[in-house]
Amino acid sequence: MKQIVLFFFLSIHLTANAFEGTKEKIQHYKPYIDSLSAHYGIPTKLIIGVGICESGFGQSKQSIKQNNYFGLRGKYSRKKKSSFKFYNRPEESMVDFCEVLASKNYYHKLKGNPDAMKWTRAMAKARYAANAKRWISLMKKSFARID
Repeated sequence: MKQIVLFFFLSIHLTANAFEGTKEKIQHYKPYIDSLSAHYGIPTKLIIGVGICESGFGQSKQSIKQNNYFGLRGKYSRKKKSSFKFYNRPEESMVDFCEVLASKNYYHKLKGNPDAMKWTRAMAKARYAANAKRWISLMKKSFARID
């Protein structure tokens, strides 16, 4: 019983610490993301929310090794043994994510719309994620962390 309680408190502590690192990174990159939001007409909240869902906003091993905050894929690299794109800086993955959204059919209809949930639903409808309902739920949770 003591082991279960200890495990429970340890997992809560680790989760809280991980999110503290996420919050620090969000604060660090927020001015840059705000500028991307203004340039592309994509809500800041959406950019950050997808980053949280995909990598804990830079906390996952992949995002640390490859500066890929959004789980963006490219061609498989034998050298890197991955199909996830590699970026020299996290900002490059942020720009690439905005470029990917800007290439989608729903982009022109939503550009400039500040409602991150409308964007989330359009992305889900366009099959951004394999499990649309689960992804929408995760996005709602990530938006709650941002507020």
